[in-house]
Amino acid sequence: MIKKQLKIFTGTAAALTALFIAVFGYFYASLPCNINVESVSEFTGGGFSPAVLEQTSGGISFYLGNLPIKSVEVSEKERVSVIPCGTPFGIKVKSDGVMVIEVAEGSPADRAGIKPGDVITGVNGCEVCTNSELGEAVQLSADVTRIVLKRGGSEISAELVPENNGGTLKIGAWVRDSAAGIGTLTFLDPESLIFGGLGHAVSDVTTGGAVPLRTGEITSAEIYDVIKGKAGSAGELCGTILPNSDIGELAGNTEAGVFGRLTETVEGETVPVAFRQEVKTGAATVLTTIDGSEPREYEIEIERINLLDLNGSKGMVIRITDDELLEKTGGIVRGMSGSPILQDGMLIGAVTHVLVSDPTRGYAVFAESMLDNCAETCGLSVID
Repeated sequence: MIKKQLKIFTGTAAALTALFIAVFGYFYASLPCNINVESVSEFTGGGFSPAVLEQTSGGISFYLGNLPIKSVEVSEKERVSVIPCGTPFGIKVKSDGVMVIEVAEGSPADRAGIKPGDVITGVNGCEVCTNSELGEAVQLSADVTRIVLKRGGSEISAELVPENNGGTLKIGAWVRDSAAGIGTLTFLDPESLIFGGLGHAVSDVTTGGAVPLRTGEITSAEIYDVIKGKAGSAGELCGTILPNSDIGELAGNTEAGVFGRLTETVEGETVPVAFRQEVKTGAATVLTTIDGSEPREYEIEIERINLLDLNGSKGMVIRITDDELLEKTGGIVRGMSGSPILQDGMLIGAVTHVLVSDPTRGYAVFAESMLDNCAETCGLSVID
């Protein structure tokens, strides 16, 4: 009898310990290492589940009962107000170097270790930014050729001997020096004319890697049709880039969107931008354009929030709940990336990805992450 009770007690204690560890781990993982607020002294914990029991001038300690979970650095930051856009725009990007799309098996490039996704920036001391510049530089020497390229943020070099193919020297790599497409404008600062859009990087359609930006323009665009999404097949907004309609220049292509400056302002009311911890699960709206160039607001649901996704494009899981939008698009479709998301009168984020298995659901980036990338990566800030 005592053995049985001891076994029950031991099992119960182990289960409670496992539960405590799981709960503690969940709270710890859900808390970021740092957050921004308008006023440290007025911050009361935002949407975090654990109670705030201790506050200092440089941070806040979260507790589970009397057990400290995590200390979070808190910084005061001016709240920004911007115009939510939701309008389609065309993107034309010239890359900083030429991106390798494919490498022929057994070719000089293959033997030298050059891979798809690499960005070639120099050949034998000559800077190359276009396909033609690469081709011309390769023709200058039939001997050992030194290739300088970027891979994963690092610069490396490779040596190869080009092959003579009908009197033309070839390295055996297919490359691309530009990209174009249609996305959605997220926000505009009416004073500086700095904009953010897309919510994720412009990536090469073949390699999936972000196109390193050299120069770029954005243009006006119109949506003329919608390919409705369904489970297993992503839909798409069919649009056209209007000719002779450049409206701004790109300054950066980052994981949280593209940024630059417009040549003129757009009409619209400004709204405050939410800090990450102010975003909550529940009802919200998305401002997007599925016909012509005029955006409309549709109902969505914020299902899950990941506060640790500080600079990425998957800070939230969202679900389209608006019957009209579901009827016309099936949910989230390509081209909708960058559509601003609003909650409680604030800009909280932008649509980034669709879940192909369930197009009614997808991911969104925090608006604060877009502003951080705009300021840090591109040297642009909506705060003067």
